[in-house]
Amino acid sequence: MTNEAPPPSLDEVPPERLAAARELMEKALAARFAGDHRKALAHLEEARRTVPSLHGLNYQTALTYLDLREYDQATEIVRRSLRHGEDISNVHALAAMIALAQARAAGTVETARRQIMQSVQESQEANPLNPAPHYVLAEFYRATGRPDLALASYQKALNRTSKSDSTLVVTVKAGLAGLRKNHNPDDPVLEPEIVDGEAPPEQFFFAAADALLRNDKDRAAARLEQVRKRISPEIYNALLNDPFFQDYLVSGAAPPETVKTPE
Repeated sequence: MTNEAPPPSLDEVPPERLAAARELMEKALAARFAGDHRKALAHLEEARRTVPSLHGLNYQTALTYLDLREYDQATEIVRRSLRHGEDISNVHALAAMIALAQARAAGTVETARRQIMQSVQESQEANPLNPAPHYVLAEFYRATGRPDLALASYQKALNRTSKSDSTLVVTVKAGLAGLRKNHNPDDPVLEPEIVDGEAPPEQFFFAAADALLRNDKDRAAARLEQVRKRISPEIYNALLNDPFFQDYLVSGAAPPETVKTPE
């Protein structure tokens, strides 16, 4: 394994550089969706030079190489992402997707079964709510001529997508986007708002986000620990995987322990 130092924390990045890197990421996505994958890679590399620790950078780079069928490059980027502990569930699912695509191209899908299944399992263990590993399983079963199993896995992927889009998740994600956009350090510290004698779960996530924007990671961790005890493990883990918390927590202080959920 390469002895590679992790990129610097986002805390060390000036806001203008972070904004420039995110704009480059958006340009890369637009180029990839338009089919101009080389242009997308150029934007992603420029974003990497600007902010090497930008969340999602390695994932999007690997996806772009996958689109180009440059499997070795995609696999190396995935390995880099895993070494840095980035978005573990999605990255393992992407590793399975790359292995499957490469095996399909070589006509060796059954031979790659163990590698694909191991990555799928690691993805599920990291986040049981994630639909991505079930989608990869469905593609594997379809490629090996088992339509019934493929259909069942597609359905599981759809079910988890619906679950992850629950009212609480949508509320928190919308609130996080607004907080990031409108945060003013001169505003009062945001604390959970009591409604009918109880603070709604989303208020703890908002308070944690406000604390992170103020670089108060101890207070953020405390608020996340409070909400962890109030909601289901699946929803808690799904929200902790939101890019907002990954941007700050993966590159900085460790988040509260992720909750293990039964299969």
